[in-house]
Amino acid sequence: MPRLLLILILALVSTVFSRTVLAHKASDSFMYISAEQIRLDIAVQDMVRIQALDLNKDSAVSWGELRATEPAFSQLLAQRIALSHGNESCPLGIKLSGISEHSDGPYAVWSLTSRCLSEAAVRLDYSLLFDIDPLHRVLLVSDLSGEKQLSVLSPSSRSVVLGEQISALSTAGVFLWQGVVHLLVGYDHMLFLLALLLPATRRKGSGAQAQTLRQVFTDVALVITMFTLAHSFTLVAASLGWFSLPSQPVEIAIALSISLAAAMALMDVNVRFQRGLAMGVGLIHGFGFAGVLSDLLAASPLKLLALGSFNVGIELAQLALVILVLPLLYRVSFHAVYQRLVFPLGGVLLIASGLYMALQRI
Repeated sequence: MPRLLLILILALVSTVFSRTVLAHKASDSFMYISAEQIRLDIAVQDMVRIQALDLNKDSAVSWGELRATEPAFSQLLAQRIALSHGNESCPLGIKLSGISEHSDGPYAVWSLTSRCLSEAAVRLDYSLLFDIDPLHRVLLVSDLSGEKQLSVLSPSSRSVVLGEQISALSTAGVFLWQGVVHLLVGYDHMLFLLALLLPATRRKGSGAQAQTLRQVFTDVALVITMFTLAHSFTLVAASLGWFSLPSQPVEIAIALSISLAAAMALMDVNVRFQRGLAMGVGLIHGFGFAGVLSDLLAASPLKLLALGSFNVGIELAQLALVILVLPLLYRVSFHAVYQRLVFPLGGVLLIASGLYMALQRI
């Protein structure tokens, strides 16, 4: 059992501090495809990761600097994006056409043209950023088939056939899986869930006086349900454009929510307060989840299906996390070493990680 406790401590420390990338929003690009062109929106901050754009070293990227680096970046796009029809490769015309604003800041708008876009069953291959950021995603909407086709490109799924008739079931499957992935790679959301689990491992009694695992699971399930209901509401509302918040304050608030939940765990607040905290913070987390989809789904008739599937994917990942972690925490929580060392250390590390991420996001 001491070995298990040591493993638990090391896992918690490595989870909290192993990657500085935790402090930043996941990298997303957006692709809008019609028979006339492909519009690709790439975050300027992502372009900077690939190529030096700040030519005058003033810590800002101007339109003039984007235009100056257009030839080199166009060549890179031509190497990382390909269209083909049958066995024939399709030449691409690429140009920088403007600047757009998404929830997390400015994006460079690239226009890609090809005669193949008027054909049926055109294959699109994309590999930009995947080699330097395994969390990068391209959210794609196409109307080549006469109906909106929604898809997601990722390191494990780098190609899509445009113009295919995509079933509702296929769309649901794509976005359900992306919901699972989004929670699993969204370490801030996972750390918040871990902070919600901590109070269930505080032992106030032993033997017959201690809660059973079933009782603990019921208490945790109610807290997680409050969190789920709240973030589901803001996820849907923000993704449908009913209201929105800027990305940076939301990401900062999500980071601080980890510290708040961990502090409440150390203070041993009652379960009713924990449920209220989970619901209030869940409203904020919903805006964070919506940042992935709100810029893509506004005009799609499949938006409700995609949103519902995405949300189900998030819930399945949350449930899996609770089922896997809670029994382990419950088992070790009866040992004095856990109560004297692991529990307070875990709370302090979670508080520190939330504050660290908040500072990075500021």
